[in-house]
Amino acid sequence: MPSRPSSQHFESSSSCSSSDSDLSSSSAASSSTATGYRHSMDTVQRPVASVEVLRCMRCARSAEATSTDDASSLGMVRIAHNLYYCERCAKMVGYK
Repeated sequence: MPSRPSSQHFESSSSCSSSDSDLSSSSAASSSTATGYRHSMDTVQRPVASVEVLRCMRCARSAEATSTDDASSLGMVRIAHNLYYCERCAKMVGYK
């Protein structure tokens, strides 16, 4: 049976040790790059408007609006914070 020569085995282990040092230096470089990238992501500003779903609490009719839209322009009547009636239900209940 052919067996592997011992000198070849030592060569592969010595190349592994050099690649281990290469890996540690590359991982150190990538971690510093990652922290720099994260720092730049923290400075990004959020959008001014967000999308909200206005849902009638009586009939469950809904309308999508941005946070800068007026609820009455979408056919919804605001009762309290995050509570809405559609115009039809608001008339039935007596809010309009």
